[in-house]
Amino acid sequence: SIKSKNNFLKKYEITNKNKILSKIDFEFQEELKLHNPYESNFFNKYDAISNPLSKEKNAKEELKYNTILFKQLFPLCANYLNPQNIAILLASTRIVGMKIPGLHSIYSSLNLNFSNDNIENKQLIYNYEKHHSIECYLIDFISPCKGSIKAFIRPQLVKNLNYKSLVLKYPNISENKNFKEQKALVIGASSGLGNTCAKILALGGAKILATYHTKNIQEDIPNCDFLQYNVLKPSKISIEKIKKFNPTHIYYFATPKISTQNNKLDRKMLFDFLDYYIFGLEKILSFTSPISSSSSSSSSIEDLPLDMKEYSIAKAAMEIYMKYLKKTKNIEIKIPRFPRAKTNQTLSFIPQDLKETDELIVSMLLNKELK
Repeated sequence: SIKSKNNFLKKYEITNKNKILSKIDFEFQEELKLHNPYESNFFNKYDAISNPLSKEKNAKEELKYNTILFKQLFPLCANYLNPQNIAILLASTRIVGMKIPGLHSIYSSLNLNFSNDNIENKQLIYNYEKHHSIECYLIDFISPCKGSIKAFIRPQLVKNLNYKSLVLKYPNISENKNFKEQKALVIGASSGLGNTCAKILALGGAKILATYHTKNIQEDIPNCDFLQYNVLKPSKISIEKIKKFNPTHIYYFATPKISTQNNKLDRKMLFDFLDYYIFGLEKILSFTSPISSSSSSSSSIEDLPLDMKEYSIAKAAMEIYMKYLKKTKNIEIKIPRFPRAKTNQTLSFIPQDLKETDELIVSMLLNKELK
């Protein structure tokens, strides 16, 4: 049996046939809770739209955090880190994510020298400066610790011109209906060059079947149907739909992520490019009979950037492959060497001189030289 006198004293009796064999008394003392000067459960929401970057010197950020939630999420940190250090680390994330630079930011690096001085200091004091040419911010901490953060604004995803904007930009194509005789299969039309190609073809009166891999196309393009298609492992259903469509023209823009490689030639990366650029198209041509096949090559074949060896080799191989198509299948081919275009594959922190995708596609479709 167990008897209790109060909340802080417990008495246990071990009995056998009503005979007490042993008694154990436990005395409990309420745990001493140390005051955490940085404890807070609420924060004011920062509105980046109505609060532009502060220009003031010695800006301040409150050193407060939800201790209960933090302990649930990071129990080891809560047990072993100084509360002030925790508050400073969390405040640094709020500064970068909500203020400087704020929306679409990247917390790149942190260098801090913690101090046990000013333990009751409840404000983090800092200054910042922006790099003169790129979206990079250096944030310097003044008190209660010394240190710095480097943060960037993440490049925004590229949005191609929508169909209505292209109508206004290219009225002659819209009026002349240059592509009205085409049944165009556009592979890789969810973004970038393929997406723009589908819209320019629609502008010129073509009937289009546009494919995407994972990202569904959420756009209204006239005379255009959409199909999920994996160039590496096409489904039987997608193959049958393409057969039924019976394209006269194929525009092939499927590509893996274009990544850079500074070391020795990467066999896997090279073969991935070849699978997309050659064998993916070869598969489509095995069950279609177009009169024309078009794709984009790259100026990297001439420029030979050292960090894009695999990509450049694969694009060069694709050019040769398509020349064989012309020779063996009597297919008209177009494979212009495009300069770097403004797509999500070419996002960078460093300012670049990039061509618009619609200018490149129009030059290919109308056999015009780029300006």
